[in-house]
Amino acid sequence: MATPDPDAIWRLLNEARFEEASEAKVAALERAVEAADAIGDPELLNYALSGLVDAYEFSRDSTRILVPFARLLRNFDARPEHFDAYLIRSLYWTFKWIVDKMIEQPDVPLESIEHWLQEMRRRYAEAGHSMHAPAAYEMQLAYHVGDYDRVAAAIEALGEAEEDDMSDCTACQYTALATVVFYAEENAADAAMEMLEPVLSGEHACAHEPHYALALSLLPLVELGRLDQARANHLRGYQMCRGKEDMVHITTLHVEFCALTGNEHRALEILGEHARFFDLDLGVRDRQRLLEVTVLTCRRLAALGLADTAMPGPDGREWTAAELLDRAEAERAAICARFDARNGNDHHSTMSECVIDSTPYPQPIHLGLKEMRTKEPALEVAPDLTADPEAAGLALDEAIDAAYAAYDDCSPDTWKAWLKVAALAEALDIELIPEHRAEIAHAESARADDPAEVLAGLLRAVELFRLAEQPGRALVAEAFALIHTADDDPAAARAGAARITADALALQSESRIDDRSLHTSQVLAMRAEYVASLTSEAPAADLADRAAALEAELAALPERRYAHIRRCDLLDLRARLETDPEAKTALLRAGLDASRTAGAGWAVARSSADLAEQLGLAGDHQAALEHTREGIDALGDEPAHTIAAKLHLQAAEFGMRAGDHAAVHEHALTASVHCDAAGLTIPGAVARHLMGVALIGQERREEAVPLLEAALDDLPDEQIWRICNVRFNLAECLDKLGEPRPGVEHGLAALALMETADEEHLVSLYWDTLFLTGELLEKIEELDHALELYTRAVEVAEELADLTSWTRSSRARAWLLRRLLGDAAFGEGLQTMAQIAARLHAVRADPNASETVREAARFELGETYRQHAQLTFQFLESQAGEPGLRRDEAEPVLDLQRRALAVFREAPLLLERASLTAHQTMWLLSELGDPTGAIEVGEEALNWLASPDLAEAREGFEQHLADLRQA
Repeated sequence: MATPDPDAIWRLLNEARFEEASEAKVAALERAVEAADAIGDPELLNYALSGLVDAYEFSRDSTRILVPFARLLRNFDARPEHFDAYLIRSLYWTFKWIVDKMIEQPDVPLESIEHWLQEMRRRYAEAGHSMHAPAAYEMQLAYHVGDYDRVAAAIEALGEAEEDDMSDCTACQYTALATVVFYAEENAADAAMEMLEPVLSGEHACAHEPHYALALSLLPLVELGRLDQARANHLRGYQMCRGKEDMVHITTLHVEFCALTGNEHRALEILGEHARFFDLDLGVRDRQRLLEVTVLTCRRLAALGLADTAMPGPDGREWTAAELLDRAEAERAAICARFDARNGNDHHSTMSECVIDSTPYPQPIHLGLKEMRTKEPALEVAPDLTADPEAAGLALDEAIDAAYAAYDDCSPDTWKAWLKVAALAEALDIELIPEHRAEIAHAESARADDPAEVLAGLLRAVELFRLAEQPGRALVAEAFALIHTADDDPAAARAGAARITADALALQSESRIDDRSLHTSQVLAMRAEYVASLTSEAPAADLADRAAALEAELAALPERRYAHIRRCDLLDLRARLETDPEAKTALLRAGLDASRTAGAGWAVARSSADLAEQLGLAGDHQAALEHTREGIDALGDEPAHTIAAKLHLQAAEFGMRAGDHAAVHEHALTASVHCDAAGLTIPGAVARHLMGVALIGQERREEAVPLLEAALDDLPDEQIWRICNVRFNLAECLDKLGEPRPGVEHGLAALALMETADEEHLVSLYWDTLFLTGELLEKIEELDHALELYTRAVEVAEELADLTSWTRSSRARAWLLRRLLGDAAFGEGLQTMAQIAARLHAVRADPNASETVREAARFELGETYRQHAQLTFQFLESQAGEPGLRRDEAEPVLDLQRRALAVFREAPLLLERASLTAHQTMWLLSELGDPTGAIEVGEEALNWLASPDLAEAREGFEQHLADLRQA
């Protein structure tokens, strides 16, 4: 067998330092240790062991760290001369990890942990390190065994000891303290959040922060009632830890949060995404946490009546929630027993049981992601009525009277009142008369979601109303049923509508129908006739006239509330039949007035939504937004999900046009909740799309990504523009979040879709996507493909006559050619920059160009000069050869920079670009050996930055000048 190559091992160790944590990295370093052993080089072996220790610490089972560390320590004690400063520091630093890993390994006796903690203190003292780090890990041990007096003492010692370079990073210190405080003290949510704030704000960070801080903050935020921030931290934080094997504990905190905030479906989804974790060789503590949240989630599903829900789990197969509950609970209890035996108390199992026995928070948190549809809760009835027959009969009579009163008042909750009658009658085992059973059947159809159940309930109501000799009510139920079948059988619907109208008039002549049933059955019959026309030929020519005549008849009954409500229906129908936009709007306004007169909130909401839609189509978005607000205000506390979803979705779309991103997010979130409750899949996807865009507008891209991904899952193929827009936004988010490769996938998918679609309104989005995807391809070194996209972007911008887009893509293409062809591309690049500047000059000089266009051209001209200067400098420097560029030779570069600065300084001042250009000029002059010229540029900048509101920019130049003068 060939002797390993030491240089190859050194290269592997150096490269591994910059790789992300993974089992592949672990395996490579394990091989490196074996190879270093075979070579017999002590220093190389120590470096390999140190690298393996580091890899184990950030792996899925960090307890593996114990073996290589023990060997490393023996090597240090035996032959310290083979440890340089880097290895010595790493060795002392790793003591903290060792104590931590021993705590989480139940087979390690407490005595051994105490021994290593004491060894850590001794060695730190001998090496001159502070006792700050030992105190931190004594706190962790005391917290683990439930010795809270010792926890308090350790925290006090922690405060007294000075931090040094062996202390955990500041971010980890904050989160460690927050963890202990939140879980060890009562009502400590405020204190925990105070400790987490410096990490959450970005003041402190590390490899696992703010990932852990975001997850740890979730339950304290809920307890403090800061639900919006909890939602944001979950959406942001889960994206950061998703799928990472070294962040199992962080992931489980997100599952726990979801299981306790009404998001059991999301908890199940996260567990499903990480089902492979069950079969990994995880550390004991991570495994216990995974099992705890699995048990909690399964219990919550069982409490919702969903114990048969399929769940991915151990052994690579699906389990039911009930099965997985038993399996996970048995293993969790066994692990806890091992810790209790080791620790000599039941503190560990008690803490674990607190997790699995947690009760959900009373107020659910809507995440904006898809929610489970749940059944309406059963109506409560007094449990002890059966013991008192007289009270029982009285309660039932009162419920029946209340149901009739609700009907007389045209209440939208009439169906609920009749369902309460049904629940009472069933509890008391009382047989109701046919009329009451008919009303209950009608009410059950109103509650049903399944179309077949709706129709069955209505037909049962028809039969029972006839049995009760209520032919008018039977006709109304029959007309409702006709609407539900009109699109399936248009011919039968038209015939049925004519028959219902004729029957109603016949009953009127016989005085066997009341006015409300007479008018309602006719209105519903017309609605069925209209629905039938949507799937066949145009509606009957006289339908609009008949609707107008009936509406006039109802207008003559101003004292009847039902008449106003039915007028709303007829005015809406007439508006749908109207082809003239102004006449249509007038009819919808009249319908809204009628609903206001009726004092029916649900009717006001429906009419407001219809009018807002019409006004939006006419381009009056502000008026449309105002009507959606009126409709939302009229909805009440328990709105119908469908109309609530429509109004909030409208408010989000109209608010987007006004640029109010916070309001858009709020309305779209509410719309998504109602869409999910009503089973409206596509509108729900639209709501999530709007939420994502609104969050991007607030620079909250990490939160936007999961919402946009969820929208993409539910959008149908025909929604081409929206799918492409979602993919574009995902690509842009992933680019900003430092994940260009998945961003490229979204960009290319959007381009492929747009190139097959013949839709003019996609052209602008097409250019945006071409340019963004080109940038992403450039970032992942797919340069040839990026050049293709930039070239196409230039062509599309020309077709659009969009000067800004043409300028940006032309410049990007010139720079990419420089990367691809090297010095050979200078000629074309410099020529391109000059051509761009000439076109921009022409636009700025064009008196017919708008101020907006000229101002855009001003920015692009300045930026073109600035980039032209950079490219010219590279060219001249390449020509200068080894001696380097002289000051006089750089005059073309300086001239271009002066031009750029002059353009940026024209009113209004383009501060960021002007400052950048001036600083770059100072740096260049300094590099060319002209510090005096650099100082002059800086002093001139201070003159044009004299305004008090530009103080921050002045400070930057003052510091730059100070550096130049000192040099």
